[in-house]
Amino acid sequence: MGQKDKVEKLLEDYPDVFADIINVLIYDGKQVIKPQELSETKVKSQYKAADDSLHEQERDILKVWEKGKDYKIIFGIENQTSTDKTMSFRVMAYDGASYRTQLLNDEDKKELCEVHTLVLYFGDKPWNVSRSLKDTFKKKSNISKELNNYRINVFEIAYLTEEQIEMFQSDFGIIADYFVKRRKGYKTIENHKPIKHVDEMLKFMRIFAEDERFLQLDVEKDGKGEITMCTILDNAINKGIEQGIEQGIEQGIKRGITQGENLKLIMMIQKKMKKGDSVSKIADDLVEEEMTILPIYNIIEEHPEDTEKDIYLRLNKN
Repeated sequence: MGQKDKVEKLLEDYPDVFADIINVLIYDGKQVIKPQELSETKVKSQYKAADDSLHEQERDILKVWEKGKDYKIIFGIENQTSTDKTMSFRVMAYDGASYRTQLLNDEDKKELCEVHTLVLYFGDKPWNVSRSLKDTFKKKSNISKELNNYRINVFEIAYLTEEQIEMFQSDFGIIADYFVKRRKGYKTIENHKPIKHVDEMLKFMRIFAEDERFLQLDVEKDGKGEITMCTILDNAINKGIEQGIEQGIEQGIKRGITQGENLKLIMMIQKKMKKGDSVSKIADDLVEEEMTILPIYNIIEEHPEDTEKDIYLRLNKN
């Protein structure tokens, strides 16, 4: 299990978040599963390989839902930040391990229950690889039609509809809203819903924004005494500006400088342009290449009323 899986698990492992994900994605927003009806179960299992050696596999999250005495279901969540054409193999192995555990623990075979796995995909591009066992094989045999086809349930979070996002009642709705807006290229990503699990949200953002500053933030509550995605993003940008000032401008945009350095550079170019300085003069003054200054210069010239944050977003969009 990778670093990103572990971070996501911290947030999704909360019963209110886990139940919310299942209710929206499986039950179309109906409040079928209550957080108090969920219980923990082992995410690790062992299997014997072809060479008779024991190996251990670990799922991201696994919980048991018991609906009174009526029935119970095992739900698993697997997180993906990139597509994986072999995902059906992995899910089949995970589900098979859960069924095997049931067989070993229930001698009378009276309490066997279904296992359902959800694959949550957080990428900006569509999941364009196989979603079933049969689709994974490029070459078909003369008995391929007899093969039991194992299908996986992939949910593309960045492609959820506004109606689906509105159904979420937990912090996951804020996460889903962020990924949808990021994919659509929103200039600003605003969400004023209060965050319940703030630390887990910051750790989540640290990984998916690939920015360590999210672990260093001293996030303050807004006027209502709440912390929202807006306050987190504002703090992240301000932290970037501070670090840009402290560290200086070490690299150009073409070399992938950090957000804070970008913002600082944009601010300095804006000030010099107000004085009427040319591209070459600004480059000389800031000890930068003209090719680094020019794209920023052009966007500022086209959008003189934009803030440095707006200019930064336009640069990333181009």
